[in-house]
Amino acid sequence: MTISMYLLLITAGCFIMTWVIRVAPFVLLSRFELPAGIIKWLQFVPVCLFTALIVEGMLNQEGSTGYQLNLESVFVAVPTVVIAFVTRSLTISVLAGMLIMAIVRFVF
Repeated sequence: MTISMYLLLITAGCFIMTWVIRVAPFVLLSRFELPAGIIKWLQFVPVCLFTALIVEGMLNQEGSTGYQLNLESVFVAVPTVVIAFVTRSLTISVLAGMLIMAIVRFVF
């Protein structure tokens, strides 16, 4: 399989832009001290993003009629949320959710 120079340059450019976009805020903000209010507000960002990802995954769009709840995802989300509250660990919660989803898909 051969890769054209054009495709290689596009891929390298995308890699560089993605890296710059993700790393630049950390580099720039590490040089400044942010006010306590902003720091407190930023602590909620991961929770909001994680919740948005979960809710989006639990809904299926059914044409133009709206959204329908994905019951498979609900059956997985409930024990995963319990595990998240007990362990307070994002890593354990994600791994447990993946394991529970694998079990649900294997059984049903």
